[in-house]
Amino acid sequence: MNVLERLSRPKTETLSRNSLIITVDGSTTAGKRVIAEQLADKYGLSVLNTGTSIRAMALLAIENNLVSTNETNVTTIPPDFSKRIVELYDSMPQKMTIEKPRDGDHTARIMVGDREMRGELLTYPKQKAIENLSAIIAASPSIRWKLYQHWREAAEKLGGVIVIGRKTGVDLFPKAPIKLYLFSSPQASAAYRVTHDPTATLHESSEERYIRERDVTDMRHGLLDRPTDAFVMETSNYIGRDGKGIADAVGVIANYIDSRYTIR
Repeated sequence: MNVLERLSRPKTETLSRNSLIITVDGSTTAGKRVIAEQLADKYGLSVLNTGTSIRAMALLAIENNLVSTNETNVTTIPPDFSKRIVELYDSMPQKMTIEKPRDGDHTARIMVGDREMRGELLTYPKQKAIENLSAIIAASPSIRWKLYQHWREAAEKLGGVIVIGRKTGVDLFPKAPIKLYLFSSPQASAAYRVTHDPTATLHESSEERYIRERDVTDMRHGLLDRPTDAFVMETSNYIGRDGKGIADAVGVIANYIDSRYTIR
């Protein structure tokens, strides 16, 4: 079914804003976070970025010496890394929590004790170590299932929420009424990442190579599976215009949602 056919369908359902879940799956740097934030602003929802929890676990793994690193990247990962991550998660004296966004913001806060992890992750100097460990953690079924319970409880506490991350509409919230799947070409993603992502530290060609490798790894582990009932959209042309086309992408998605649902 193409976009025009979907937009022509009559509305069939009224959804409660207080319990609505929208999932956003897709490839690396396809504009998922920015699009989710703008949709959250439009519909009065919170954003739960599951990737922040995964990156937080990567940072905690480094801090607890589960891996070895140099100035920028990981140098040694033990064969039983996934097992050690689960043990760390279970034994942390200060558990990871997900709190409501601050006033004027839409994104839920990922906390470990009084540490707000999103801010720490943005300023952490070893970004490539975080990225590479995050890919391993995301691909580990044992840690993903631990975090699934964590994310489901958080979504219930947050109320209406847009959940970003791999397989959010496949395994995490398979019954979510609205599912989005966004993907972009590696070239467009790399250009957008270098210009707009504060964690990007490589040149555009290097970022493109990293994105290709990450997507291949994620695909091999089933992390790029598309929900069969998702609204699928390629965002290359939207993020490729120096990011200025994001609002247009949000408009297309909002038209799709509004043509099928009334959110109140």
